[in-house]
Amino acid sequence: MDWIKTLPLPIALICASWPACADGEGEFYREAGRRAPEQKRGKLTQSARAEAKPAEEAEWQGLWKGVTSSFALPLEHLLDEERPWYSGLSGNVAAYYPLKESVVATSDNNVGGIEGTNPSLTATVKYNPVGNWFATLTLYHYFDGDLQQPWEPDYTYVFGYSDWRPYTFSLIYSNYGGNRFSPKEGEKGTYFERGTWSLGWKFPIPQPWLRPFSIWDDASMGCQVDYHYTPEYFDSEQELYLEHGRSLSLGCKYSFTGNWYLNFNLFHYPDSAQKQPWSPDFTYGFGYFDWRPFTFSLQYNNYSGNRYPWNPSEPGTGRFKDGALMLAWSWAF
Repeated sequence: MDWIKTLPLPIALICASWPACADGEGEFYREAGRRAPEQKRGKLTQSARAEAKPAEEAEWQGLWKGVTSSFALPLEHLLDEERPWYSGLSGNVAAYYPLKESVVATSDNNVGGIEGTNPSLTATVKYNPVGNWFATLTLYHYFDGDLQQPWEPDYTYVFGYSDWRPYTFSLIYSNYGGNRFSPKEGEKGTYFERGTWSLGWKFPIPQPWLRPFSIWDDASMGCQVDYHYTPEYFDSEQELYLEHGRSLSLGCKYSFTGNWYLNFNLFHYPDSAQKQPWSPDFTYGFGYFDWRPFTFSLQYNNYSGNRYPWNPSEPGTGRFKDGALMLAWSWAF
């Protein structure tokens, strides 16, 4: 079962409320107030009060609207006779180039194994039948089929609810395991119970936090906290599947100008015994991403077992070359 040690982290984990965030924002403003130069005392003018109050109310209204509109199910969309059947279809085609070579043994002791870089192509179809509810299917093709690892899938699938707007909740099931169209005897094409359910909540970072670190005026940053639950997960120490895997994550995307961005994801494992050698402390990526259809995106992502300096890394993980480049072209109806 050594091959499981290099399982890639599902992309869906990258993406519940987090009380420390609210407390951190309050501390930020309190500290800023103490360090700010003393101002002349005076009463807030009537016009200033008039401007501040609507802005404050609008922020709370946005938060409330995001929370209460989550998981909306506008069934009237399904009954709209003018809506074409293909409405809600979108997707992309992408080329992946891993920076690290793959190795496949040709004997039990790995003598005479084959190795090499194994690029792949993917085709993804996403369907939104109603509102922000969706289902996604991705097909994979490897340039060198002999180098396809047991954990590298023929297909993956994701479904659930996700709204791009801030302050909204999401609920997503994702299965990025080694799904097969033609599984070996005694195996299944997919193991649904080994997929992951993720409950998340999105929120923006206040602009005053970004201005000291931003060169461009259009910089922005959004984050999401997630609670992940995997019914069955593999434990490397016992070399068997255990139940009820749990983790928490905080992921943020910083768009420093236009469509150019950096992102990172921090992970916490409530039960430290569930943290596996390949489980990361953090993941990261950067590149150019255009959300509009019929455009190209170029990204680097590293979902390897990255660890903080004070935590030992598993050999062969946590390096820059353990990431991959992706060039994608999107489409939509």
